[in-house]
Amino acid sequence: MHTELRCTYDIFFENYSRFIMSCIKNFIRMNNIPINHEDVDDIYQNIAIKIIKNKYIEKYDNEKSSMSTWIGTISRTTAIDYYRMKRHHYNETDISEADSCVGQEDVQPGLQLPGGVLSRRQAQVISLFFQEGLEAGEIAGRLGISPQTVRSIKFQALEKLRRHYGAVSEEEVAQRRKAP
Repeated sequence: MHTELRCTYDIFFENYSRFIMSCIKNFIRMNNIPINHEDVDDIYQNIAIKIIKNKYIEKYDNEKSSMSTWIGTISRTTAIDYYRMKRHHYNETDISEADSCVGQEDVQPGLQLPGGVLSRRQAQVISLFFQEGLEAGEIAGRLGISPQTVRSIKFQALEKLRRHYGAVSEEEVAQRRKAP
């Protein structure tokens, strides 16, 4: 890497490291993702690698978005990728352990949602998302609604499930709704 570009990247990370970490932590907190401090560091490193490897600083256009929006988008998508990769790894581990410990007849197929907690549409979206592994756009296409509506339904359903299982208090739910 040229000395001038290296200096540009050094200055960028010096100025925006705290903001990047804040974006990562906010995303994790808002989505109730069980990730530890080492994972946050790994996500930060993945963001830095992505920015440097793809020469994002040279490609940044302040006419299209603000720096904070741009960094937030990169941080959020990298955190999502990291979490999906980690979840996929855990699912493979869980499946192989389950196969060795439990007879096939003991495994219940499908997602078991508590009755009476979710609306029919919420249960449908949650099942398509978690059981079939579909993305918001794919679910939207199937159900004839917008991807934003799918994300909204999913968010509301997860909040209901968190309350049902006691993973979040009513006060925390109210605070999340107020947050920008």
